[in-house]
Amino acid sequence: MSLLNKREEPTIELLKSVKKATKDKLKKAGIYFLKDVLMFNPLRLAEAARISVESAEKIIEESLEILEKLERKEYGFEKALELLEIEKEVKKTLHTGSKNLDDILRGGYCVGEVTELAGAYRTGKTQACLTALATVFLPEDEGGLNDGDVYAVLIDAEHTFSPRRMEPIFQRFDIDPRWALDRILVGKPKNSHHQLKMIENLVKVVKNRNIKLVIVDSLTKLPRADFSGRGELYERQRMILSMVEKLRRIAEAYSLVALVTNQVVAVPDASPYSKLVDKEKPIGGHVLAHTVDTRLYLSFVKEDIRRVEIIDSSRLPPAVTRIRITEAGIADPPEGI
Repeated sequence: MSLLNKREEPTIELLKSVKKATKDKLKKAGIYFLKDVLMFNPLRLAEAARISVESAEKIIEESLEILEKLERKEYGFEKALELLEIEKEVKKTLHTGSKNLDDILRGGYCVGEVTELAGAYRTGKTQACLTALATVFLPEDEGGLNDGDVYAVLIDAEHTFSPRRMEPIFQRFDIDPRWALDRILVGKPKNSHHQLKMIENLVKVVKNRNIKLVIVDSLTKLPRADFSGRGELYERQRMILSMVEKLRRIAEAYSLVALVTNQVVAVPDASPYSKLVDKEKPIGGHVLAHTVDTRLYLSFVKEDIRRVEIIDSSRLPPAVTRIRITEAGIADPPEGI
């Protein structure tokens, strides 16, 4: 068993080769714990703390050495038998608002992971996120993550969030709207670089608040707008990868749920007999597909009914269900639909 379970979270004070002045710079950048150091690559750490890249590389290397020693890892490796015991532990999940969706996700959105909601316009991606912004405030025995003074973060790249829209959703779950809205932090990025900066600053926000849910709606809209040419595809993919990888590290390190929505594009050479999921594909290519933990594909069925399919997951088998879009968020459709 890891020694980290028996002691307080290791801080940068354990870095013996780092001078006090440098540690002060790290703290000023919101980096207090060794796990915070590992959120950055050397270049990003150097920029955040305003230190040299060489110093950043040494700090990251020493942080790794200390954490591996505390976790009883041998040069970064651990026994598969120990990993098996970790996998046996029941992971916390967040109620989606739909029992159908909870069932195929084995409880709901998983804590410590990034779940992607991909689909075309008006398939329910944002409605699913808004519902999660309510269920996160439920007590744990009701499917929520409220262990006290819980908070949530919404990075609203679509600029569509309305506090008034949340009122019927809060009322459905018997949550005081003003109390909950006071605990939702909303950011509206102006471009993809601004969005990336917001995600990078989440480390500071998470430390100051008891954040249990982070939503980015949509992850790909701004990178798609800012890097539209074919010659800019590499920069766009690199930007998307940086955002998702940062979210993954934060979700795992701070035990929170991360939800991202994604747009789709048509596949021009798809067969007319192909399934809808094969006629459209989520933006972000293989970079995004291989980085998120679970990818859900939402599609229109009729009126207020939507189809949700697990098209990829690191821990879940493929599965399909249906949900209903209501004024009070996503729910289950009537039986037989």
